[in-house]
Amino acid sequence: MNPRNATSADIGAIGSIAEATGLFPAEYLPEMIAPALAGGEEVWLVAEDDGAAQGFAFARPEEMADRVWNVLALGVSPDAQRGGHASGLLHALEARLEARMIIIETTQTPEQEAARVFYAKEGYEAVAQITDFYAEGEDKIVYRKVMG
Repeated sequence: MNPRNATSADIGAIGSIAEATGLFPAEYLPEMIAPALAGGEEVWLVAEDDGAAQGFAFARPEEMADRVWNVLALGVSPDAQRGGHASGLLHALEARLEARMIIIETTQTPEQEAARVFYAKEGYEAVAQITDFYAEGEDKIVYRKVMG
């Protein structure tokens, strides 16, 4: 699996994966991906099996920070999970970004337990927790990995 840049032809598949994994509603995607498709700094990657999108990753540089990138979405189709797509996408982002540091944000909820375990396994360290950030009772947990 070699992740590639997302194209406008991937919007439907990415939207389906985003909804199936609970990341965000598909209707948000056209506006979210537009800067990358127009040649902006944001990076959207797609992982495929036999020509079908199985996962995607989205990262953008943090404003006012020296080479810090934020992975805002990393999703794999429920049918393709545990097949190495998330690791492949994350490793492809790490290799592509000229980052000093990469951060990933998630929640403390039980639904995100597997994500937190995955980030730790991939060398990301939990460095901050902001209580009630997303909603009352839903904290933000920030992971970071210093590159190179």
